[in-house]
Amino acid sequence: MKGNPLKIAERILFAGNILLLFFLLFESFIVLPVWFQSLGRMHPLMLHFPIALLLLALLMEFFRFTPKYKDQEFYQYFTKNLFLFAALTSLITALMGLFLSLEEGYSGEALDWHKWSGAVMVFLTSVLYAVRNRSWYQEKIARISTGLTAVTLILAAHFGATLTHGDDFILGPVLQARTVTVSFEDAQVFDHLILPILEKKCTSCHNASKSKGDLLLTNKENFLKGGKTGVIFVGGNPEESLLFQRMHLPLDDEEHMPPSNKPQLTTEEKALIEHWIKSNLPFETRVASLPATDSLRILAANFLKPTSVDEVFEFPHADAETVEKLNNEYRVLTPVSRDSPALDVTLFSKANYTSSSLEELLEVGEQIVSLNLAKMPVTDDEMKTVAKFKNLNRLNLNFTEISGKGLEQLASLKKLRHLSLSGTSVDFVSLQSAMKEFSNLHSLTVWDTPVTPAELENLRKEYVGINLVAGREETEEDILQLNLPQLANNSNIFRESMILELGHPIRDVEIRFTLDGTEPNRENSPEFKVGETVLKERKLVKARAYKEGWLESEVSAFDVYQNRHLPDTVVLLSRLNRVHPANGSQTFFDGEMGKFNANSPAWANNWAGFLRNDMELLLEYNVSVSVSNIGMRILVEPSNVIFPPSSLEIWGGNDPNALKLIGKMSPKQPNQEGKPYIELISFDVKPFEGKFFKVVAKPVEKIPAWSKRKGGAGLLLVDEMFVN
Repeated sequence: MKGNPLKIAERILFAGNILLLFFLLFESFIVLPVWFQSLGRMHPLMLHFPIALLLLALLMEFFRFTPKYKDQEFYQYFTKNLFLFAALTSLITALMGLFLSLEEGYSGEALDWHKWSGAVMVFLTSVLYAVRNRSWYQEKIARISTGLTAVTLILAAHFGATLTHGDDFILGPVLQARTVTVSFEDAQVFDHLILPILEKKCTSCHNASKSKGDLLLTNKENFLKGGKTGVIFVGGNPEESLLFQRMHLPLDDEEHMPPSNKPQLTTEEKALIEHWIKSNLPFETRVASLPATDSLRILAANFLKPTSVDEVFEFPHADAETVEKLNNEYRVLTPVSRDSPALDVTLFSKANYTSSSLEELLEVGEQIVSLNLAKMPVTDDEMKTVAKFKNLNRLNLNFTEISGKGLEQLASLKKLRHLSLSGTSVDFVSLQSAMKEFSNLHSLTVWDTPVTPAELENLRKEYVGINLVAGREETEEDILQLNLPQLANNSNIFRESMILELGHPIRDVEIRFTLDGTEPNRENSPEFKVGETVLKERKLVKARAYKEGWLESEVSAFDVYQNRHLPDTVVLLSRLNRVHPANGSQTFFDGEMGKFNANSPAWANNWAGFLRNDMELLLEYNVSVSVSNIGMRILVEPSNVIFPPSSLEIWGGNDPNALKLIGKMSPKQPNQEGKPYIELISFDVKPFEGKFFKVVAKPVEKIPAWSKRKGGAGLLLVDEMFVN
C-alpha cells in the first residue's frame, strides 16, 4: 500500500482542475447551496498559506538542477511533495474564491482578471508537477516555467488586492503624495470634501469591481442612486440618511460602516458628512461661496488648509490617547501636517459649547498652534484660558462675544501671527492698545466691527507691517444652476394608473413639465402640483426646475411604463449569456432598470444578455388575459456589438405545447456608430386571449458591413418587459 496517499492526492489534483475549469466556464448557470457561502468566505483566510508554499516550491524547483542539489535525494523528494501540496492548497483556495465571487456585490473587470489569473496559476502549477519528471524537462525549461508561474501568482495577488482594498492600493501613498491639493477658492463641497472621504474609507468595498450591496460610491451619479437597500442620502435630514445612520452604529454592529476591520472615519470626517447632509446644498456648490460663519465652511477650511513643511516645532508630541479623548462630535484636533507635533483645533456647535470645552484643551495646550472659535459663545473671561496656549500662532474669534477686555487677556501670546475678530464688538481703542503687545502679528481681520474706515486707516499707518483686512475678501457667490428634478414615485412602472410625483433636493422650487415629448418652459408648460397628474398609459415625462436667484435646471426626462398583466410565472426557455446573467427569468419583470454606464452596478446586474442563441420567454397566467401589446426595453450600442433583435415573435394560447403565432415584427436596426441609448420596442398585436404567451427575440446573427465589428454576432440586452 506504500505510495497510495501520493497517488490519491495526484488524482484529487487532476479531478480538482477539471472541476475548477467547469466552474469557470459554466458559473452563470450554477446555483450553490447556502452553506457553500461560508466555504467561499474562507478564501481570504486560506489564500496566504498556498502563496507561501508555492513561492517556496517554485524557488526550490528553480534551483533543482544545479549540481549542488541535483543528486540530493532529500532535496528532490521534499521538492516534489512540497510542489504537490502547494498545488492542492492553491486549487482549494481558487475554488473557494469562485464560490465567494458568486455572492452579490462582486463584478467587474478586476474580478475577471483575478479569477482567471488565479485559475491559470493553478493549471500551470498542476501541469508543472505532472511533467517535472519527464526526460525532456531540464534546467532551462524548469526555470522558464517556474518564472511564468510566479508571474501569474503575482498577477492574481495584485488583482485580489484591488478587489479587497481598491484601485492603486500599492501605489496609493505615492500617488497621493504627488496629488495637487485644490485651492480653497476652487474646492467644491462634494468633489473635494465628501468624495475624498468616500474614496479613502468606502470605495474599497463599493467600486465598479466590488459593489457590496449594489452600492457604488465612486461618483455623484452612483452616490445618488444608492444601493440594494435604497438611497443612502436624504438632503437636509441626516437622521434619515442611511450613510449617516451606518457610520454612527456601534463598531461591533454588523451594519456599521466602514466594517470594523477597515480604517474608520475620523470625528472630523463624520462632522463634515453630517453638516453637508444637513445643508442640502447642490453638489457643485463651491466652499468659498458659503457664508463666513457657516459651520460647513469652517470645517472645510480646516480640512482643505494647506500645510507648511518649512516650520519646525521644538515641543514634543501630545499623548495620542489624550488627543483621541479630546476629539468628539463638536471639537476636532488634527496635526497641522503629517508627523507634526503641532495641533490645529476647531470647535463648533453652540449648543454643545461650555467653558470646559476650552479648559479641557490645557492637557495639550503646549501643542496647540491654531484655534478656531468662530461663532462660539466664548466670553472675555475665557480668553484667560486661551492665553495659556503659549505656542498659539493662529486664532479665529469671528462672530464671538469678545470685546476689548478679552483682547487684553491675549497680550501674553507672543507667537500669535494671525488674528480674526470680524463680527465682534472690539473697537478702535481696544485694537490700538492690543496691537502694541502683539509683536509678531502678521494679519488682523476686523470687518463688521465698530472700527470706522478713518480709524482703520490710522491703524494701517501706525502698523505698516500688519495686514489689516476690513472687507469680505472672499470669492463672490456665483449664480448656481439648479439640480435636475427627480421622479419621486417608488417605481416608474404601474399597472392601472399612477399619480405622478416629481421632487427636487432644493426647497421651494417650481417645476414645469410636459407629457408630449416637448421641452418644458416657464411660459407654456404646466406647473407640477402634487396629486394633480394621473397617468393611465406609458408617457415620457420631461421636467425643468426654476427658482428666483438660481439658473434654471437642465431638462430631466423619465420614461413611465404601464405593465397591466404581470405574469404569475416566468420561465426562461433559452440560455443567458455568461457575462449578463442578470436575475435570471425574474429579470424581465422585477422593475429594476438597466443603465448603459459601465461603472454602474446596473450594467452588470440588470441586463439579461443573449448571444448566438434566441431569447425564448414563456409567460404563464393563472387566469386568461387579453393581450394587445408587448413591450421590451433594450440597450443599443453598436460600437460594443449591442443591437436590437433582428426579429420578434409573439405566440399565445391556453396550452404551452400548442401555441399559435399571433404576431411577428422586425425592429429597426441602427445604420451607424453612435452613443448608446435605451429603446422600448413596442409590439402591437390583434387582441388575443390566453393563459400562455411566448416571446421569441432573435439576436443579430451577422453585424452589418458599416460596423467596425462587421461579420460578428450581435448581443441582445433586455432588462424589462411590459404586457398590456
